[in-house]
Amino acid sequence: MSIEKMTLVQITGHVDVLDKVLRRCSDIGQFHPEQPAQLTDKAGGFTQMMEENPYKARLNRIVDIGVNAGITLKYDAADVRKVASDGIDDFLDSFHKELLELSDRKRELTKAIEEGQTAEVQLRHLDSLDVSLDELFACEFLKIRFGRLPVDSYGKLAYYKDRLFFFVSLSEGSTYHWGMYITTVDHVAEVDDIFSSLYFERIRIPEAHGTPGIAKQMFKDELVKNKAELEEVNNRLAELIRANEEKFQDIYSGVRFRSESFDLRRYVSVYKGQFHLTGFLPTRDEEAFRKSIESIDRAHVEFKPQDSDKRLVTPTKLNNCKLFQPFEMFVDMYGTPSYNEIDPTPFVGITYTLLYGIMFGDLGQGLVIALLGALLWKFKKMNLGRIMTRIGISAACFGLVYGSVFGMEHLLDPLYTDLLGLPGKPVEVMDPLTINNLLIFAIGLGVVLIIASMTINIVIGLKNRDFEKAIFSNNGLAGMVFYVAVLLGVLSMLSGGQSLFTPLYILAFIVLPILVIFLKHPLGKLTRGNRHIKPEGGIGSFILEGFFELFEVVLSFVTNTMSFLRVGGFIISHAGMMAVVLTLTEMMTGSGSIVVMILGNAFVMALEGFIVGIQGLRLEFYELFSRYFEGQGKPFRPVVIQ
Repeated sequence: MSIEKMTLVQITGHVDVLDKVLRRCSDIGQFHPEQPAQLTDKAGGFTQMMEENPYKARLNRIVDIGVNAGITLKYDAADVRKVASDGIDDFLDSFHKELLELSDRKRELTKAIEEGQTAEVQLRHLDSLDVSLDELFACEFLKIRFGRLPVDSYGKLAYYKDRLFFFVSLSEGSTYHWGMYITTVDHVAEVDDIFSSLYFERIRIPEAHGTPGIAKQMFKDELVKNKAELEEVNNRLAELIRANEEKFQDIYSGVRFRSESFDLRRYVSVYKGQFHLTGFLPTRDEEAFRKSIESIDRAHVEFKPQDSDKRLVTPTKLNNCKLFQPFEMFVDMYGTPSYNEIDPTPFVGITYTLLYGIMFGDLGQGLVIALLGALLWKFKKMNLGRIMTRIGISAACFGLVYGSVFGMEHLLDPLYTDLLGLPGKPVEVMDPLTINNLLIFAIGLGVVLIIASMTINIVIGLKNRDFEKAIFSNNGLAGMVFYVAVLLGVLSMLSGGQSLFTPLYILAFIVLPILVIFLKHPLGKLTRGNRHIKPEGGIGSFILEGFFELFEVVLSFVTNTMSFLRVGGFIISHAGMMAVVLTLTEMMTGSGSIVVMILGNAFVMALEGFIVGIQGLRLEFYELFSRYFEGQGKPFRPVVIQ
């Protein structure tokens, strides 16, 4: 449970084997390359490779063909060398040509079927017209428009009886009159405007011959023929895709692998036929990496300590056990730890799970959340599902302590009294005395977690020999002494014991730590061997800034500690919300009470479960992370084709 140890890797060799080396690096999937811009020695003649990718156009073509064929492209590392590159273009040309021919014919038939179905529906309303459509459309001086007119507008035609047109209603429905209007060529524009204002919807009749009845039958016959041909085309298209999909997927994997491997050249610098590639590798993979790369002729690998090149920032790769791995998501949300920091994931996993369980303690609801999380992980592979499983189990465990099962506070009483021999359940949340104790417990828990965070900060500072961070800062040893001294003094006063705030106590454990925090920057410079400790902005500016920083430090100790009151508050609010649900349930009878019970529990789990999750994360980020975790690291990103 730590940050993976890294090694600086330098790969050199002849440019003729560069592609093989890059592909091998991608195959291994543990090599993090560095951009050559910051490493290229211009004086030495090394230049960054800027060649155009020769595989990009072919890959784009494969993707386009796959989209047109409806093939879901899937990269498979096992398929990258199944197909020889020489026959790829011939296969793509043949497959694409046949695919286009069938697809074009499918579109033509689909369009013809849609037009035929529309024409059939339109002609159905014109059955009463016993006149050849050929004769109507052949009129030289008359214009005929077929369509439908709203029933309300039909009565308004009387207002235009002096205009040169007449409307023939061929069929009538509840909302429309289907028919046609006839006018002269000279008046067609004016009449079209009139019918447009009356919301006339024109029907465009496709090429048809004979009476509407004969034309309708013609379209029916054509529809049968086109549908039969469309089915045949669809079958041929499906067979074409089925017969070629496996080879197509193999080609896609191979070309994509070559394309993305070639893109890795942006990390390479060259000079006089030699290439140079620098990056980082997990230390435990050194030997396997060396064997893999040096099995290529004229390629050489050299390993160095990760901090041997001061121009480079060592990337961070987290290495946690399966229990804590899901909580890396929360750490990444805040930032990546630096290579020299401590991985906070285990601390986050323990504290977040503990805080969530305390605030949302319910045996039944906790098990439901755990089950939902397991299903999300199993079927959706959502990392949040694994977190839900862990916090759900924690909530169920604390539910046993509170004796709560789906809000029923006394369902488990026989377990405690008869089986365990206890006088009752361990914690009665709604008891007035218990409420005060819960709030005190929440403050105590906050104190413990804050001190633990400061301890982690001290360890990190000592590990990196940063004494300003470890000893002199408000989150270092000085801050811890001040915080603990004030807490012990206040606790002594509240408990009615002898006051610890004597002059010597105040001077040694309160004033002196405050003074050290005030002078942390000059003291930090002295520990680094820097004798120039005079403030750059002047003494006055230093004192003023230091005063406000001290005020913020003291205020942060108070606010951070009091923030943990929300832990006790959510314990009480959860029990209160479920008490409301149970009251509503008791007001109902029969199946209604069961429905209210189920819906009430679902509402509380959805609303309060989400809020408790957010509040727990807030405590982690603002009250704990801010004391020991900077999150300014660089994530480890190995070259790998996803």
